[in-house]
Amino acid sequence: MGSVDIVIRSHAKDFAWLRHCLAGVRRWCTGFRQVVVVVPGKCERRLARYGIEADRIVLCPDYADDYLGQQVTKTLADTFTDADHIAHLDSDSVVRRPLTPADLMDDAGRPHLLYTPGTDFRRGAPWQAATERFLARPVTCDYMRRQPLVYPRWIYPELREHAVRQHGMQLAEYIVAQPPLGFSEFNALGAYAHEHHHDAFSWHLHPSPAYDETWTRVFWSWAGITPAVARELRVLGLPSAATEEKDAFTADP
Repeated sequence: MGSVDIVIRSHAKDFAWLRHCLAGVRRWCTGFRQVVVVVPGKCERRLARYGIEADRIVLCPDYADDYLGQQVTKTLADTFTDADHIAHLDSDSVVRRPLTPADLMDDAGRPHLLYTPGTDFRRGAPWQAATERFLARPVTCDYMRRQPLVYPRWIYPELREHAVRQHGMQLAEYIVAQPPLGFSEFNALGAYAHEHHHDAFSWHLHPSPAYDETWTRVFWSWAGITPAVARELRVLGLPSAATEEKDAFTADP
């Protein structure tokens, strides 16, 4: 199976979520080599304020649009760690039960990947058009179906090479040139893997537009940590949830 690192790309605006994410990792995750947190340089000074600690904290460039910027960072994940496999976890996803690398791969060491046909969504796969534009071919499924998502390190440079071949520019340049919501890093990785490296992954049909939350409770950071969310986090038994209701809605200057 080789080494597996958890990589979390975050931002100061999501640090309240990140501390819950990390608390869930500390409580439930075993067998992963290390946890790597990647944040833009301008966010570094706020790490201590939120008590953010990880095995490694790496600084990445600042981006004018960090929604696109965080996707750039994830497509460069292999440059932040030398692990054989990378398990991506978003700041607003909280591990909810015991989790090891073996849970995320089959006996041959192939990462499990879920996919949902676009026909299972009322309005079609949400990232279909953006992914088709990048890959320059039809895409019929959505591949961002649960967290963590695990990929082998060798697939990242291949995806970047595709951008150069197909679009004549580096992948980072391509991503930041897109309109808002114009790229999906996990759908690009998933669709590319499905077409070019089908046998290197263990594929599982997930016939529902809802996220699979077997391993993690997936929240939405844009909605904020409301008192109701804080109570749910406390039910999950996370140590950092104890003071969250008091902190809910507190502006971050």
